[in-house]
Amino acid sequence: MSYPLWYYRHMIMNEEQQAKILLNNEVKVTDHRSQFVGETGIVKQVMHDGRTLDIKLSNGKFVFLDVTLVSEIQEPPMSWQRPVC
Repeated sequence: MSYPLWYYRHMIMNEEQQAKILLNNEVKVTDHRSQFVGETGIVKQVMHDGRTLDIKLSNGKFVFLDVTLVSEIQEPPMSWQRPVC
């Protein structure tokens, strides 16, 4: 199915919008171009360019990474978890 061009322009977020959403959330470095691939951390701040994230990694280091190098860690809803018997 093909969508009109205006749909893609308005429905797909740009990097600046993604960075704002990631603020104060837990992220994982997923891009192999980074030496911190596989590390997790909390986004503490979005820099003034709107794309660079200030991240405190789980090992205590602070790093600056572009928003395209990370992805948000999403927890499954409680209804998906098995009850503990």
